[in-house]
Amino acid sequence: MRISFPVPSGPRSALLASACAVALAALSAAPAHAQGGRNFATNGLVPTMRADGLVTSPAPHQVFQRGADGTADIPVTLGDQLKDAKNVVVFLVGEGVGGEGAATPLVDGKLLGVPTGGPYIVRVAFQNASGAAQTINVGPVYVGDLWVLAGQSNMEGVGDLVDVTRPDPKVSALGMDGKWAQATEPLHWLVDSPDPVHSGDPATRAQRSADQHKARTKGAGLGLPFAVEMVKATGVPVGLVTAAHGGTSMAQWDPAKKGEGGNSLYGSMLRQVQLAGGKVKGVLWYQGESDSSPEGSQVFERVFVDFIGAVRNDFGQADLPFYYVQIGRFAIDGDPAGWNRVQEAQRIIPDRLANTAVVSVIDLELDDLIHVGTQGLKRAGARLAKIAQRQLFGQVGATTPTLDRVALGPNNTLEVKFRGVNVRGSQPEFGGLGGSIAPAAPAGLKPESHIAGFSIRDAAGAAIPMIYEAKVGRGRDTVVLKLAKPVPPGSSLWYGHGYDPYCNLTDAADMAVPVFGPIALDPILPPPPPAAQPEEKKAEAPAPIKALIITGDEVGAHDWKATAPALKALLSDGGKIAVDITETPAKDLTDENLAKYDVLVLNYRDTDKGGPDTKWSDANKAAFLKAVHDGGKGLVSYHFASSAFTNPNWEEYEKALGGWRKQGFHGPPHAFKVKKTAADHPVSAGLPAEFDHVVDELYQNSVLPEGAVVLATAFSDPEKPRGTGKDEPVVWVNPYGKGRVFTCVLGHSVDALNDPNVAPWLRRGAAWAATGKAE
Repeated sequence: MRISFPVPSGPRSALLASACAVALAALSAAPAHAQGGRNFATNGLVPTMRADGLVTSPAPHQVFQRGADGTADIPVTLGDQLKDAKNVVVFLVGEGVGGEGAATPLVDGKLLGVPTGGPYIVRVAFQNASGAAQTINVGPVYVGDLWVLAGQSNMEGVGDLVDVTRPDPKVSALGMDGKWAQATEPLHWLVDSPDPVHSGDPATRAQRSADQHKARTKGAGLGLPFAVEMVKATGVPVGLVTAAHGGTSMAQWDPAKKGEGGNSLYGSMLRQVQLAGGKVKGVLWYQGESDSSPEGSQVFERVFVDFIGAVRNDFGQADLPFYYVQIGRFAIDGDPAGWNRVQEAQRIIPDRLANTAVVSVIDLELDDLIHVGTQGLKRAGARLAKIAQRQLFGQVGATTPTLDRVALGPNNTLEVKFRGVNVRGSQPEFGGLGGSIAPAAPAGLKPESHIAGFSIRDAAGAAIPMIYEAKVGRGRDTVVLKLAKPVPPGSSLWYGHGYDPYCNLTDAADMAVPVFGPIALDPILPPPPPAAQPEEKKAEAPAPIKALIITGDEVGAHDWKATAPALKALLSDGGKIAVDITETPAKDLTDENLAKYDVLVLNYRDTDKGGPDTKWSDANKAAFLKAVHDGGKGLVSYHFASSAFTNPNWEEYEKALGGWRKQGFHGPPHAFKVKKTAADHPVSAGLPAEFDHVVDELYQNSVLPEGAVVLATAFSDPEKPRGTGKDEPVVWVNPYGKGRVFTCVLGHSVDALNDPNVAPWLRRGAAWAATGKAE
C-alpha cells in the first residue's frame, strides 16, 4: 500500500522499493537487547526504526485496534521538522499490502483499511530544503487487538524476573510512560508514568526511575504470557495497554474520579486507552485482595459489577469483553470470611453479566505471601487466553469449569457436578523403549483421585471431618465425595475455604476450578424424620377400682343370691371395676379387710333370718363408718339397702345414705320414665336425658341425706296405686365425711337391674364414689 503527496517518478521509486526491502529484512533480525538493566535473550526481539521529531504517528511497535471488518486506519502525522519538505510520499510496506504498487492518496491523514497483521513499515520519502531526496522508516507497526491490563499487584506483576516469558515480535505494550515498545517483562513501570497517581512526586521521579531500572528483580506478570498465547493461537498481533497498580481497592478505582485525570487510577486508565486509539478488544483484570475486609467484601459484588458497567460506558463499548482472575491464596492466619466472600462474588458474576469470564489461580504457586509466582502467572495468562480464544475467535480454547450443582449420591456420597469442563479427545503419547504408545491421559477433570480442597462445614464455618476421599466420577465432569457419615442439617459445601487452602482440581485444558462456597446442603438432603417425640408413656392401665359387694341377708322379696352376681357382672363390665362379694360381713367388715377396697356396695338388709356371719357387730359397724367417713372409701347404696338398720334405727347409717328408711313405700311394679335432672355432675354427664325403664319398683317418699344432689327422678303417676303425683328421686349423691355416697333405688329384680339404661348409672356411680371421676 502506498499513499503520497505528489509522487515523483523514475529512479526514486526503485530507491524506495529497495529501502523497504532492506527494512523488512531487518525486522527479522534480533540483535542483543537489554532493558531495565537486565539482559534478555535475543530470540523474539525486533529492531526499532524511529523517526523522532519527523514522524509523530504512528509510533514504532504500535498496535492499532482492528474493526469488525478486520482492518484499521493508521493515522500518519509528520513532525514540524518536515513542514517545509516537498514531494512527500508515504508508503506502507508489509505482507498483505503489496509492494511498490500504485500509490494511494493519504485520506484525512490516515492510511485506510490496513488489514490485520504486521509487522508493517511506514516509509516516508521527501525532498529536504536543499532538494536532496530522503527516506524515513518507522516501524514495526501492527493491526490487531488491544487489551487493557488493570487491577492491582498480581496484574501489575510481582513475579521473579527469572525464566520469564520470551518476547514475541507481534506483542507490543503501551508502557506506563505512554510509549509503545515491544512487550518484555516487566511490563509495568509505575515510576515512569506521567500520572502522579502512579509515579508520585514528579520532583524525584527521574532518580527513582533510574534506580529501579538498575536494580529491579521482580515484575513478571500474566499480560505477556496471555498475549504470546493469543498470538500463537490466532496469529493476530496484540497490544497491551498497561494500567495496573498494586495494593489498590475498588474505592481507589472509583469511576466517579475520572474527572481527576492522572490523579486517579480510573482517569489514568482512560488516558492510556485514548492514547492507544480509544478502542480496545477487551479488559483483563486482577483485583479484589484489597476489598476483602468485612466491610468491603459485603459490597464487593455490587461495586465490581457497577465498575464493569462504567468501563463499558466510558469506553463506548457496551459489550466489551471483561475477563478477570478470581483472587487466589494468601498465606496468613485470621478470619477468611471476607476473602472467601470476594471469591464467591467473582465466581458468580459471569452467570449474571454477559461477556465476562473468570479464571482461577487457586492451584498456582506463590512467590511470596500473596503474589502468584512467575511460572504460575504464565499458566494464569494462558488460561485467560483460552477464554478469549473460545469466546472471541470460535477456537477450541477453553472455558472455566465452575460449579453446576450438588446432589446426594449412593452409598453416602455427594456428587459435585461442574459445567464448562474441558473434555478433550485423547492424543497418543510416545514413550518408553522403542517408541511404544503410552496410554493417553484421561480427559476431563483431574487428578483422578485424592482431589484436595473440598470441605463440609457447619453454620459457623467450622470443618466437619467427614470427607475421606474425593475422586473424579465416570462422566469426567463430576467429583464424587465419599463421606464417613450422613451430612448434618445446616451444613455447607466449600471448595477452597480459607486464606491458604491446598486445591488441585483442574481439567484437561489446565483450567482450574474456582473457589466456591458456601453451598447450602439442606436443599438436597432428605427431609428429616419427624422429630422424635418423647415416647408417650403408655398410660398404664389404671389399676381397676376394687369394689366389695356386701350382701348375705335380706327380706324374702329381694333375692340377693340372684341380684348379687348380676350386680357384680354389671359393675365388672369394661374391666374398670374388680368386684368381690362378701356374704359374711361379720367376718369381713374389719379395718384390715376394708382397707383393700375403694368402694363398698350395699346389697344388704338386716333380718332375723340371717345367720351369725351376716350380722353386723358394733365393731363391724364402726369399721364400716370409719372406712367411709374417715377413710374416704366410696359407698354405693343399691335398691333396698337404704332400708337396713331401722329396727332399732341406726342414725349414722341414715345420715350416710338416707333413702327408704321407715317412711318409704312403693306401689305395684310398673314401667316408668326416668329423667335426668339439670344437676351438673360427673355421674350424669353424657347420659341420656331420659329413658323408659322396664317394670320395676318406684320408691317414693325417700329421705335425702344432708348435701344430697338428685341426679335422676321418675314421676309417680297419681292414677296408679299409691301414686304421689310427684317426681320421686331415684338417683342421688351426697357426701359423708371424707367419703362419697351414690344411691340408686332402681333394680328390684335381675331383669330391672339388667335394663341397659340402668347399668351406666351404676357403673359411673360406683367409679365416682371410689375416685371422684365417673369415667
